[in-house]
Amino acid sequence: MSQQQNKSHSIKRKLVNNISAVISVILFTIFLTVDISVDTWVEDQFNQSLTNKANYLKTLVEDDNGNVEFDFAGEFMSEYEHTQASEFYQLWHGEAIFERSDSLDLFPGANLPFLDMPINESKIIDIELPNGHDGRALISHFIAQKGDKSTTGLDVFNRMTLAIAAPTDELNKVLIIIDVVFILTCIFGVFGVRYLVTRIVNKGLFPLNNLNEQIKILDITGVAQTIESDIKVEELEPIRNELNKFITVNQKLYSSEKRLTNDIAHELKTPIAELISLSEVALRYPNDKRISDTYTSDVLNISQRMKIIVNNLLLLQRSSSSAIELNKQNIILKHLTKQVIEELAFKHLNISERITNMLNDKLTIFADEFSLNTILCNLIDNALFYGITDQAITIDATESEHSVTISISNKIDRPLSDEELSAIFDPLYQLDSSRTNNQRHGLGLSIVLSLCNLNGFKVNAQNNKSNTLTFNLTLPIK
Repeated sequence: MSQQQNKSHSIKRKLVNNISAVISVILFTIFLTVDISVDTWVEDQFNQSLTNKANYLKTLVEDDNGNVEFDFAGEFMSEYEHTQASEFYQLWHGEAIFERSDSLDLFPGANLPFLDMPINESKIIDIELPNGHDGRALISHFIAQKGDKSTTGLDVFNRMTLAIAAPTDELNKVLIIIDVVFILTCIFGVFGVRYLVTRIVNKGLFPLNNLNEQIKILDITGVAQTIESDIKVEELEPIRNELNKFITVNQKLYSSEKRLTNDIAHELKTPIAELISLSEVALRYPNDKRISDTYTSDVLNISQRMKIIVNNLLLLQRSSSSAIELNKQNIILKHLTKQVIEELAFKHLNISERITNMLNDKLTIFADEFSLNTILCNLIDNALFYGITDQAITIDATESEHSVTISISNKIDRPLSDEELSAIFDPLYQLDSSRTNNQRHGLGLSIVLSLCNLNGFKVNAQNNKSNTLTFNLTLPIK
């Protein structure tokens, strides 16, 4: 067997893993979307800042009768002064450099990138700043606005190109911080989700664990026990009910088996005690002819009684365990009943006079002959033994569309109580009238019930009028 087949599966572990995975994927998707949105918003804000500064510088460029003027005041935008040297701008008139920021003058050989593009177009690109840092530049191509006193025609205009650049160090730091916060939040979120899911699953599985603990302490060998719960759980109630049924059935079976074992011991104890007594007497008085003449026959009779008990117990066990092979065939009931009566003639000499067979000559059943023979033999023998000697025993049948019910009725001294009727099919159960008879062992009706269950027959006993006990055996026609 492979290692994977040997590995046990855990409902709790599977639930925790699956729920944690689903929620973690949802959280990761949300966090990733938020992270991308925040990164995009921060970059947009940075680009918008460049655009706003570029638009402001454009307003400072003026066309005064063909002369371009740039009215820049450093005190308002100190980031372009020498002391900062972190942001830069450069202005072109046509393709000639027109103006440079003071911060750019610190790097005489450095220029911001110039791009040829349509008028009123702008573009943002990543560059390396003159000071060697990473940065971002906005390049815009525009027309210098004419002054209020300008007299030049509208068809004359001055092409200008503006490039401004700012470092992206702080932007990258912010983006890194956002990413780190996202990763840490995602990690802690996954662990937090797993912890919460574990707690929730443990709480949800508490009734199941409680049911398991109750099952552990069950003992069917003691007093009757069932699994009870103060909290009714809809999914567990069917399981609990079925377990209680199973427990109840097994308690009854254990009790029945215990009683049966005890009864078997008592049944065998009597003939064994007789054998021991006979042997002890024979050993003590070896010359007593009264003992020696009957010793052999007495031992044989006791042994035959023990053999009958053992054979009946074996038959009961075989019929209860489905060890008997069924060979179904068409059987004429009246012929089979006559055969049973002939088999019982050695035990009941006046059986022919006592039994009234009212079965139809053509009534046919499709069943196992051995099972049906054994059942009828035990039922008729029981009726002959318990029935009043001078009263007739009636065998009759009632047909319906799908079944036939055979009724075997006999007169008795008194009606049986409900307790006796319910216990009459129990193994080794005997009525008071048969306890003193060495030939009655209380196994016949138990064998009848086992064979009926094996063949799908139904049998019951009931009191009828005038102290009549009737056994009803219901057989399917096909």
